[in-house]
Amino acid sequence: MSRAAPGSSLFLRIFIWFWLATCMIVAAGMVITTVVGAARHNALDGVEPAALVREARAQMALGGVGALRQWIRASEARYATLKIYVVDHGVQDILGRRLQPRLEDRLGAHIEEGDFAAANGTPLPGPLPGKPVSWWDIHDLVSPDGDHYELGFLPFDPPHLEALGDSDLPLLLLAAFALSAPICWLLARHISRPVRELERGAQAFGDGDAKLRLDGALLARRDEFGALARAFDDMAENVAELLASKENLLRDVSHELRSPLARLRLGLELARRDAGAGLALDRRFDRIEQECAHLDQMVGQLLHLARLRGAPSDMPEPLDLAVIISQVVGDARFEAQAARRRVAWTAPPLPLTMLGVPLLLRSVLENVLRNALRHAPEDSAIVLRAWREDGDIVVEIGDHGSGVQEDELARLFQPFYRAGGDAQQDGDGAGLGLTIAATMVARHGGGMAARNRGEGDDMDENGRRSGLIVSIRLPGL
Repeated sequence: MSRAAPGSSLFLRIFIWFWLATCMIVAAGMVITTVVGAARHNALDGVEPAALVREARAQMALGGVGALRQWIRASEARYATLKIYVVDHGVQDILGRRLQPRLEDRLGAHIEEGDFAAANGTPLPGPLPGKPVSWWDIHDLVSPDGDHYELGFLPFDPPHLEALGDSDLPLLLLAAFALSAPICWLLARHISRPVRELERGAQAFGDGDAKLRLDGALLARRDEFGALARAFDDMAENVAELLASKENLLRDVSHELRSPLARLRLGLELARRDAGAGLALDRRFDRIEQECAHLDQMVGQLLHLARLRGAPSDMPEPLDLAVIISQVVGDARFEAQAARRRVAWTAPPLPLTMLGVPLLLRSVLENVLRNALRHAPEDSAIVLRAWREDGDIVVEIGDHGSGVQEDELARLFQPFYRAGGDAQQDGDGAGLGLTIAATMVARHGGGMAARNRGEGDDMDENGRRSGLIVSIRLPGL
C-alpha cells in the first residue's frame, strides 16, 4: 500500500493553510486599519478649527451654554472623526462626558496658567499675529453671564485606540503571529490524527490482517471521522466474512467435485474390464453419463450462484407475489401428481404487493417447493401459505416428511450441505438449491429460515406433526 509523500502530508498542508489564513487576516487588518486611519485624517480636510471657534463663540454669545450644547452635538454628527469638548473651571464637560487623558491634561494646564496669570495681574499671551489656529490649541469662551469656559478639540483618533501607540503595533503583530502558530498546529493535528489512524488501519488490512479493528476512541467520535471509522470497521468485518465464505466455498467445491470424478474413474475402469471380458457396456456408460450430468448440473448451479452474488440484480418492478405463487403451484401440481403428492395452496383475499424481479422470485419458490416434494412422503400434502406481517410478506412452504435435526437447521442454506449425513450424498441434488434461493431472497432485502413442525402447526392425515417448514420473508409495499 502506497504512503503519502512527505511534501503532501495532510497535517502539514492543514497547518500551513491555517497559518497563512491567520497571516492574511492580520495583514488585512493592518491594511484596513491604515485605510481607515487615512480616511479619518482626510475626513477633516477643508475644515478650519478657527471657523469652528468662531461658531462656538457666536453660539455662546447668542444662546449661552444651552445653545452651545446643541451646536456641539450637531457638529460631531457632521464630522464623525472630530470630538469637541467645552469644560468649565473644574474641567467638567458641559455634556457630562468623560475626557480623554491627554485632552484633560491640556485643558487643566491651560486653566492653571490662566489662574496663575490672573493672580499675578499678567494677561495670558494671545496667539501670534498671522499664526493659523491649530486643532491642539485651547480657546477661551465667555458666557453672557460672565462665566469662563475652555474649548478643545480631539480630532482624527477614535477614543478606544488612544492608549495604543504606533511603536506598539509591530510587537502586537509579532505576538499575533507567534500565538497563531501553536493554535494552528494543534488544530491541524486534531484534524489529521484520525486520518493517520485510518491510514494505518487500511495499510494493516491491506497487508492481510483481516481481524484488524480500529481504536475504540476513534470509533466513539460523533463527527465525520467517527462515522468514517465505523464504516471502515464494518467494511473490514464484511470483507473478512466474505473471504471466509469464499474459502469455505472453495473447500466445499473441491470436496463435492471429488465424488463424481471418483465415480467416473471407477466407471471407466469397470468399462475397460467389461470390454476385455466381452460383456455389455450399456450399464457402465449409463452410470458415466449420469455422473457427467451430475457434474454439469453442479457446475451450472455454481455459476448461477456466482452470478447472483457478484452481479447487480435486475430492475425490480411492482408485482403481486400471490399471482407468482399461484403460477408456481400450478406447475408444481403436475409434478406432485406424478409423484403421488399434493400441493395445498389458497390465495389470500388481498394482494401481496412488493418490489421484485418476477423471474428470480419464481425461481426461489420453485427451488423450495421442489425440495419439499422430494422429501415429502407419498400421499402427503405440501402446504403453502402466505400473509402480511408488520409490513412484510411471509411465505411458508412445509412438508410432512421426517424433518431435519435441530443442529442442522442453520446449515441448510450453506453451499453443498445436505441434511441427513453421508447417506444422501449420492442423491440427485448438489446441495445448492436452498443456497441459491437464499441468495435471491437476500437480493430482494429479505431472508429465509427453516424450522421443524411443532406445537401450533398443522398435522398430516395420520395425525402426525412432523416435517420441515421453510419461511421466506420479503419487504412489502
